[in-house]
Parts: sequence; C-alpha cells; structure tokens
Amino acid sequence: GSSVVLPQASAAEASRDAMARAATLIGSTAQVVATTSTDQAVVPTSASIQEEARQQVEALGGVWEPWATPVPTTYPTATPVATAAPDATVSDLVTALSSGVETARGVLETAEPAQAQLAASLVVSWSTRLEELSPGSVAPAPRDAATMTEPLGADLLLAYDSARYAMEEVAARSAGADRERAQADGAVADQVVRASVALGGTDSRLAAYAAPTASSDAQGLDATWALQVELGVMTAEISTVGSASGAARTSAVDAAVDAAGRARAWGATLPALPAYQS
Repeated sequence: GSSVVLPQASAAEASRDAMARAATLIGSTAQVVATTSTDQAVVPTSASIQEEARQQVEALGGVWEPWATPVPTTYPTATPVATAAPDATVSDLVTALSSGVETARGVLETAEPAQAQLAASLVVSWSTRLEELSPGSVAPAPRDAATMTEPLGADLLLAYDSARYAMEEVAARSAGADRERAQADGAVADQVVRASVALGGTDSRLAAYAAPTASSDAQGLDATWALQVELGVMTAEISTVGSASGAARTSAVDAAVDAAGRARAWGATLPALPAYQS
C-alpha cells in the first residue's frame, strides 16, 4: 500500500554520476568513430580515447543505478544513459569531449577535495584530447604572474622552478623550433617563480636540478627533460585543486591544462586520469 519513491542521490553522487555519464558518452562515441571512420588519421586517437574513457568510468564507479534490479515500467527510474548514434562522427566526438569538459568544470565549483581532484584530472584529459582532435578548441591559460596575489605553495613553486631551470638548459643546447619552444616555456615558468618569490611564502627552490639520464621512447634527453618538468607542473597544479577554492581552483585547473599541452608538444603521452590518485 506504500507508494514507490525513487531513491535520491546526494549532491556529490549526482556530480559523480554526471561525470560518469559524460565519460560513457565519450567512450561510446570514440568506439563508433574508431570502427567506422574512413579517416585513418583519427582512428588510433579515437581508439585511445575509448580505452581512456573505459578507465575513467571505472574510476568514477560507473553510472548511478537507483534500483538493484530492473524496475517495472510503471515505476520511476533514472534517466537513460546517453550513448553514441551508430553513425557518430569525429564532430560528435569533439562535441562529447567539449560537453564533458564543461560538466567536469561545473563539478569543480562545489566538490569536496577528493572529487575536485578527480574532476580536474578529467578536465585535463578531455581538454587535451579535444585540442588534439580540434586544434584551437582549448585556449591556453597559464598562470598569469601579473595577477598573482598569493605565493605558490612549496611543492608548486618547486615544480615551476624546476621547469624554469630545465627549459633554460634545453634552450641553450637546442636550435630552431625546439629552442623557441623551450625559451617560451621557460619564460612562463620564470615569470610565475619571480612573482611567487616576490609575494613571500616558503622558498623551496633548489640551486640546480638534475637532468634525466635516459630518454623516454623515441625522445631525446632534452625533450624528455622538457616533457617531464611540464608534467611535473601539471601534477603539482592538480594536487593544489583540493585545497583551493573559487577562482584559485579554476586557475589551478587552467594552468594544469596548459602544462599538459606543453608536455604534449614535447612528446608526452598522458594517462587516462593525469595526476589522480584514488
């Protein structure tokens, strides 16, 4: 005689579910593109995105199910999970990635520290893939030294100073496009370091930083060093998301996306969930 009431998810669960649904749509769309596209240039990327989305959905715990078993059709139930159409294209995958980025960024506004870091990791991953498929879709937004009002934390300052030092070394030994890229990346890091030191706080900088002794994959030692320090900045920025709030949280995520893009330019390959520890 009692009425059936649909179980209600908490705010945190609803946010997690929204990201899981976004990852599910991205994965299904990538699967269709990887198996049906005639553009062989995007097939490997789409296949990689599909596998990354599988890992992301798993890390998110899957889509929220309000009932343990299928409910009678007359009972209320959750909104069906959106998946790709059989004729989905690269354009649809770009749209799914863009929507996923916005969903994860929305979660960042009010999420608890652990969930915020997961959302930040997804923003970085999906933004990187979005830029790869649709160049120019993601506007770079590194930390703006001119607008900094507080010094960086010790670990974050160390990451930026390590990047500054490495890029200066790489630029001195390089030529052409690599030298220009190293000089530009080093200038960004140097400005942030100088601004942070001027604002006070813990000065965690070292006198020098060791270069890697072995290259990664087909990259040379200098490119390996460059991508490693940029990944270090990305990781440090994502790590600060949990303790930050408001505009500071947004700045950290934007800077992490920017650092990931710089690392990719040096040949880095990002995992499905960059810098996220469950």
